Amino acid sequence: MVLTQEQIEEQGKLHFEAIKTRKLLTPPSYLYPDMGYDDAYAIASAMVKEYQKAGFTESGKKVGLTSNVMRKHAGISEPDYGIIFHELCYSNESDVEFEKFAQPLIEAELCFKLSKDLQGESISVEQVLASTEYIVPALEIVDIRQKIDNPRKIFDTVADNASFGAYVLGDTPIKPYQIDLGLVGFVFEHNNHQVEVSCGAAVLDHPAKSVAWLAKRFTQLGNPLKAGEMVMSGSAITILAAQKGDNFRCRYGRLGEVSANFV
Repeated sequence: MVLTQEQIEEQGKLHFEAIKTRKLLTPPSYLYPDMGYDDAYAIASAMVKEYQKAGFTESGKKVGLTSNVMRKHAGISEPDYGIIFHELCYSNESDVEFEKFAQPLIEAELCFKLSKDLQGESISVEQVLASTEYIVPALEIVDIRQKIDNPRKIFDTVADNASFGAYVLGDTPIKPYQIDLGLVGFVFEHNNHQVEVSCGAAVLDHPAKSVAWLAKRFTQLGNPLKAGEMVMSGSAITILAAQKGDNFRCRYGRLGEVSANFV
């Protein structure tokens, strides 16, 4: 650890306050060039404590930057990870208040509801599927609380709780073996114009591989994935910035579609 406990708590508070003030922060790696994973996760944990103090309750975990395109876009070489919250879950076709976010962007992905704990450093796709109650399509509202003028490091995105803002769940849950998740189609639309077509295989070759990676990472952090949690497996599309008045929709074939409006 490079940062002191005081610095960690200060960064956690600043990142949480930036959600409300929309005042963008200097990425912590610019302030503390020698910081590492332990420092980044400690900042994220301090930020999560601020969420909890404000009355938010954890609903699960997320993995981000799962596609090569997304990592290149962010200037980062590996996935990131964070905590998600019940109170920041929207129903399908919701109106989402734009001013609640600092720099909102949209991703499309699959969300896993776990029926069993997932703990260990060698977890297979089969173990993930056997530990899953259902999978449902979702949109994630990414919210970056940091300045992005210069490339950020993985430590910066982890410290920002993987830039989690909120998520929108679809209406069509499926059982793990009902469909090949790698072949699930993603037809992404912005203001009724198609902007990208992708599939589940864009997420680390298979969305369940992404969940397995996340389970390993949180096992190493001493906070393993647990039964009942929702797990956001990462986007199959390129991230897209949101503006007030925008509509976003993703069609997932047999899994239906998910949409949100920024108002």
